[in-house]
Amino acid sequence: MIHIFTLLSLLFIPILSLQKNKPKFCINCKYFTNHSNDNIFSKCSFFPREDNNIYMLVNGNQKDKDIKYHYCSIARNYDNMCGPEGKMYKRKYIKRQKEKEP
Repeated sequence: MIHIFTLLSLLFIPILSLQKNKPKFCINCKYFTNHSNDNIFSKCSFFPREDNNIYMLVNGNQKDKDIKYHYCSIARNYDNMCGPEGKMYKRKYIKRQKEKEP
């Protein structure tokens, strides 16, 4: 029994190591927002910046103001956000399978 397990592990470990994980690029993420021609200053819509003055102090209504987001480079640098591995990454384009007609 031990020999079978050893033989199987020797066969499958090299096969698994051949598969490389592709990096998760922000430009392919559904939360990516392009704010300029060069993608260096693009922002992540998953992480809005917290401003202290987003609510009116008198009635508590939200101000009519554009929501500000963190840059993608900031979100990917911090582990409590997306981190280098892209924890919050979701593919922008999902391949749909065609339904077979009866």
